Amino acid sequence: RDQSGVCRMALPWILAMPLLLQPAAVSATRFVSARSIPTVRSSYGRLNDIRRGKWKTSAEAPTTTTKSRMSEAVPFLERPSNLDAYPMAADYGFDPLKLAKDKESLIQYRLAEIKHGRLAMLAAVAWPLQELENPVLAKMLNLPSLVEETSGRSPSVLNGGLEQVSATYWTAVLLLTIVIETIGNDSWGGTIQPGDYGFDPLNLYPKDKAGQKEMQNKELINGRLAMMAILGFVVQEFIRQSAVVDQTPLFFKPIFS
Repeated sequence: RDQSGVCRMALPWILAMPLLLQPAAVSATRFVSARSIPTVRSSYGRLNDIRRGKWKTSAEAPTTTTKSRMSEAVPFLERPSNLDAYPMAADYGFDPLKLAKDKESLIQYRLAEIKHGRLAMLAAVAWPLQELENPVLAKMLNLPSLVEETSGRSPSVLNGGLEQVSATYWTAVLLLTIVIETIGNDSWGGTIQPGDYGFDPLNLYPKDKAGQKEMQNKELINGRLAMMAILGFVVQEFIRQSAVVDQTPLFFKPIFS
């Protein structure tokens, strides 16, 4: 009887126990979901992704993207990456055919550009000067004029008249070329700056790096312009069959002559 009485007294509390524990269970569930504690299975899956390279942490994820640079010379073309093999003055990203494959070929092309630019600057001055002054000097020295055979035009491959030039002159030019080329070979291996032959009799080359780069830029830009100018002289005289100083006297002759 006593046992049955105890059972009758405990039975309502046993039946009400789920109702009393339900709020606590709900609160515990919300707490766990708010902390977002990973399960063993999810952690193991993430570890496998890391091992397989399918998932990266925030430290490993790339934050920036590399954009290709555009050429300054031709803004609608990308700058060729081969030009970054060797830092150079007057580099405006112009090599559309990508002729310079590596550092060595890039240095050789730069050396050739400097040589042709310097020769072109001398030729751009000597070409019209010869057409103006050679007849005068030849008359003073009682020598044949080099421009008489070509109707006042400078002797060249297209104009003709090169056979009039003395063999001694051509021999001297050949020997001087050999000397310059021998010295210039040092720049191919990076021993000296391309085109640097130590020739500065007037001491015009600056001592600071910024001034040196500016001087190099000026030389290369003027050399490129001179190459285009001398090409224009040659083609213009070949097509029109007259001296460039006569075609554009405003640039080469006194205005009131």
